[in-house]
Amino acid sequence: MNSNDRRAARRRRREEKRAEKRRKRIEGCTLERVADLNSLYDAAAKAKRGVAWKASVQRYQMRVLRNISKAHDDLLAGNDIRRGFTEFDIMERGKLRHISSVHFSERVIHKSLSRNALVPAIVPAFTSGNSANISGRGTDYAIRRLKKQLARHWRKHGSEGYILLVDFRDYFASIDHDAAKGIVRRALDDERVIALTESLIDAHGDVGLGLGSEPNQTLAVALPSRIDHWAEEMPGLEATGRYMDDSYYIDMDKQKLRVVLACIEILCEDLGIKINHRKTRIVKLSRGFRFLKKRFFYTPTGRVVVRPCRDSVTRERRKLKAMRRMLDRGEITREQVEISYQSWRGGILRLDAHRTVLSMDALYRELFGTENASGGGFSLMRRDTPLQMAA
Repeated sequence: MNSNDRRAARRRRREEKRAEKRRKRIEGCTLERVADLNSLYDAAAKAKRGVAWKASVQRYQMRVLRNISKAHDDLLAGNDIRRGFTEFDIMERGKLRHISSVHFSERVIHKSLSRNALVPAIVPAFTSGNSANISGRGTDYAIRRLKKQLARHWRKHGSEGYILLVDFRDYFASIDHDAAKGIVRRALDDERVIALTESLIDAHGDVGLGLGSEPNQTLAVALPSRIDHWAEEMPGLEATGRYMDDSYYIDMDKQKLRVVLACIEILCEDLGIKINHRKTRIVKLSRGFRFLKKRFFYTPTGRVVVRPCRDSVTRERRKLKAMRRMLDRGEITREQVEISYQSWRGGILRLDAHRTVLSMDALYRELFGTENASGGGFSLMRRDTPLQMAA
């Protein structure tokens, strides 16, 4: 056996191993599992979290067994389960977003499809740098991972080096349907589950996926996964990571990052993804940079500091003043004000923003006093454990 034969044998063993892993991964990803009454009941219980106060959800839950039984029969019979969308716009952190919300009865099926077929088949193939919409990960995970990478970079190179920040333009609205369907066909074998997922994709017209659907979130996270694997396997690239449509690539060589960007543009064109060139840039690490609405920079001693962006603090100050006016008009309650501010404050406490918290607490006391909704004293002194920089 010569060297070529040995390489071919190794490749054959790798492919057989991958095929076996895929077979085990999708073994239970069938329509029977998606349509199982227990799966649908669990999906209904999870789908109502946070929206149980809605009349439509309460009506569904009053006859939950009858409703999931109908969903079970429709799925196995191949009936169309789509009921159209409730469309509306929201303003999120100063950005207008168009939401296509499905009816609750359809949302239950979406959740069962996602939890019992799409997620088990697709998510295990993600890289460790893919942080969005994955159980056990999220923004905290993405920030911790980036801090660890920056700390490792400092130990090797100090503050020298560059980071390439890439942003996708109008991501959900521009997702190519053929690319999304290709993900489903490569991940699953059950033609009935594939047909069901493709029908949900086609419900959004010729291009784009709507915000507000769990299968859409899974497919949106999976679409650039090919780029993630390419970056992880690229020789010499120091660090990389992605959160939905925001990604970064760290290296000492600025020219190499330009080559990386050119390759990403080619891959994005093949996947039907559009790059936002206004937000895509190469930045010196010594100057600091923004990622996930946070500002990252080094101190002179090499500590990685993460602070909220100024515009997010300004927006919260304006929001508090607006809530004071709404409270005076009787449009909201004091409890709603407290919940809103404590939610924002809890996120900021996990960053390096002690003085920002003190300043915002002072503004809160000035606007609302220190008495809470139940009449007792309202404490703002509790401090959560901040994100620790990995050694």
